[in-house]
Amino acid sequence: MLAEIENRLFVGGPDKIEKNPVYCLNSLDSNYFRSAGEVMAASLAQGGPCPNFMREWCFKYLCSGDSDSILVSASDVTDLELSLLIERINSATNDNISDLVDDIVTCGYTGLVSIEKRDSMIRTVILHSTMRVLPMLDQLRKGLQLYDLPKVMKSHQDLCQKLFIPGEDDEADAAFLLESSCPVYSEIGSAKHQKELNIMSLLQDFLQECFSQDRNMRAPATAALLQKA
Repeated sequence: MLAEIENRLFVGGPDKIEKNPVYCLNSLDSNYFRSAGEVMAASLAQGGPCPNFMREWCFKYLCSGDSDSILVSASDVTDLELSLLIERINSATNDNISDLVDDIVTCGYTGLVSIEKRDSMIRTVILHSTMRVLPMLDQLRKGLQLYDLPKVMKSHQDLCQKLFIPGEDDEADAAFLLESSCPVYSEIGSAKHQKELNIMSLLQDFLQECFSQDRNMRAPATAALLQKA
């Protein structure tokens, strides 16, 4: 469900990793983002997968609910058309800047359209791209309140950030798999307990041998898949 939420309700930029909510009023009107927030909250509360595909500014807003506390830049624009508009403004000259007037004004810019105002125009496009999805984040935040998650996020931003923002993926190896396993052993001293310890020892040897022999042949995607598993 989280994967489907990511695909349908969020959109990434060129890196396709960190994502913003999709600007879709139909989804907003249908309360899809609130349902998505409830799914995220339930998954986190039950130790399931985390929605770590959002951009940092989205996480900051979910923590505070205050638009004045967030900082956005051109890299936070994930809408393709608006990203292209920023590129066109950057490369515009005095001869062709007038061709962009309609697109720039549509984003809410009311100043003079000229090369001298390039930074102001780009800033307007950035704010237009990000601020228009705040209603989607507000609805998502309401869904997260299913377990009072926004309060926890606000109080412990450093701990919660990795649950919502992609981080560096550590390669899964034998040690990672063994540390992630939580075997429940039989009573200490019993024959079953000793047999179970032997099985875990054999499993450790097997995994170490697999990773040492096949490390160069293993695709990064396979390691990532093992880590998520």
